[in-house]
Order: sequence, then C-alpha cells, then structure tokens
Amino acid sequence: LIFGYNSRLDTVQACVANHLLKKIKFITKKRIENAAYLDKKFKNNINLILKPKEVFSKDVYHLYEVRVKNLNLRDNLIKFLQKNKIDAKIHYPVPMHLQPAAKVYGYKKGDFVNTEIVANSTLSLPVHEFITRRDLDFMVKKINKFFDEN
Repeated sequence: LIFGYNSRLDTVQACVANHLLKKIKFITKKRIENAAYLDKKFKNNINLILKPKEVFSKDVYHLYEVRVKNLNLRDNLIKFLQKNKIDAKIHYPVPMHLQPAAKVYGYKKGDFVNTEIVANSTLSLPVHEFITRRDLDFMVKKINKFFDEN
C-alpha cells in the first residue's frame, strides 16, 4: 500500500460543485455562524475540549469537531446522539502514522501519543447551512443531558 490521492471529478460532481460555488459565501457564513453558536454554548462544558481558534486562518467548518475529555465516553456519546437523530460522526479514526500505507515507516501505536489521543477523543457535529438554531439547541440539550447522566 502507498499513500495516494483521487482527483477525478465526474460530470455530475462538477455540476454540483458549480452550483454550490454560486452559494459559497452563504454556505461559509452559515457554517461559521453555527460553529460560533456551538462554541458559545459549549465553552463552559467541562466535558468537552473545543478546537483552538487560529488567529491567522479562517475555518469554514467543513467539519465541526469537539473532543470528549473522557476517552471512554466518546463512542457512547456518538451512539446516544445518533439514537436521538443527531448526525454525530468520527471522520478520522485512524491517525496517519497508523494508516496501512504508513507501515513502511515503522511507526507503531504509542509513537505519537497526542495524535492518538486526539483521534480517539474527537467527534464531528453537524453545522451545515441547513441546520436551524432550534436543531443546534436540541443538540446542545442532548449533549448536556448525556454528560449529566454519565
């Protein structure tokens, strides 16, 4: 196995991308607003670690990621949220150094402890442009309920 990439864009994907590019400012603005709202709601939640904001970059929130402090609770939180119809996911469960293509470099579990902790504690929450404030409040309420019960 080797690291690679896929840069093909078929006609259907190109049509969708062309359509979305016309709305990119709106999409980006809504995602940033939704992420800022969640940041505000979660900033005092002692069970979560929010992603630090970079001064010299602009996050457009393709994903809104939070970390669960207690590594043992992350997967249960995701199941709880999904059971409540909240689209929580793990987008990058395997750190780069543990990918099959990285085997050639000889890295093993424990070589990059912080990377592994981040991979094992991070989950993604929806902040897309179609989500409503009511949906966001429901998500916050459910996350708070989960931690109150655990």
